[in-house]
Amino acid sequence: MPNYGKYYIGIRLLLLKEYLQANAGKDRIVKRKELEEYLMEQGFPVEKKTLYADFAVLDNVFGLHLEYDQHKKGWKLLNPPFEPYELRLLVDGIQSSKFITREKAREITEKIKALAGKETKATLNRQAYVADRVRSMNDSVVKDADRIHQAIAEDSQIAFRYFHYTPNRSNPKSYSKDGSKLIVSPYALLWNNGNYYLYAYDGKKFRYYRVDRMEAISHPLIQKREGKELFREKDITSQAAKVFEMYGGDTYNVCIRFRNKLADVVIDQFGKDVMMMPVDEEHFTITVPVEISPTFFAWISTFGRRVKILDPEPVVAKMRDFIQASADMYQDD
Repeated sequence: MPNYGKYYIGIRLLLLKEYLQANAGKDRIVKRKELEEYLMEQGFPVEKKTLYADFAVLDNVFGLHLEYDQHKKGWKLLNPPFEPYELRLLVDGIQSSKFITREKAREITEKIKALAGKETKATLNRQAYVADRVRSMNDSVVKDADRIHQAIAEDSQIAFRYFHYTPNRSNPKSYSKDGSKLIVSPYALLWNNGNYYLYAYDGKKFRYYRVDRMEAISHPLIQKREGKELFREKDITSQAAKVFEMYGGDTYNVCIRFRNKLADVVIDQFGKDVMMMPVDEEHFTITVPVEISPTFFAWISTFGRRVKILDPEPVVAKMRDFIQASADMYQDD
């Protein structure tokens, strides 16, 4: 056994803490023999009396609240750092995120699995269920997002190159501003439909940028952020105006008529507090603030004759133009 000297007790306590946090829980017990065998394997043999003294230290110093289960003859951890279902939620969130590459998702999942006990680890092998979904090809997106958070915290602007994909295999990316860096004032990061977006002020208006399409993100710049008053007015955390797929536009209070069977769809899109006003036995209306965009009109079009925009007239006219433009594409040449 290595000679740890005065650090012996501290290392033993840390090993014990990590093992209990990974393997014990409110409904999971760890028996004394199991703990003694584990510590022996790690080179830290312990007697029963010492083990119980360690439990007291773990409670008083580390806040691990252990309770002995007389029926199951083992120790419960009443305040585990994560419950099994919480770890599964974390893994599902990572694995279903399109902005995280497959390799990075696997790497993070392995780290999360290290927090789980033997029984839970098997339920965290969930890559197979989402392996075929379309993912980002930008492997640095997770680290890049951290730079954005830093800039927001420091009230600083950031610079980056922004691109869109093209069908040209020899030149698959088309860069904004001919590849020159954009300088913006970052205010928020939003997770929408599996993608990660930066909400930032570009000097004229607020825009959304896909984080996985941002390259060469700088460290926070010296320049302080602009657009603070406008951001306070928008207050995106209150979701005053509905944004569809992160395409912003002019905001209108839009009155929309739906068939009754679409109530679930309305609640999913606008929230459970939306006011649904009956029109007749088959229809209801809602009036909601919406940032008008092609994606909003496309969403409306999805439901055919079951949904209709009633007001205001400028939005009705834009909807009519959207449908007409789509129909014109399919006219015979």
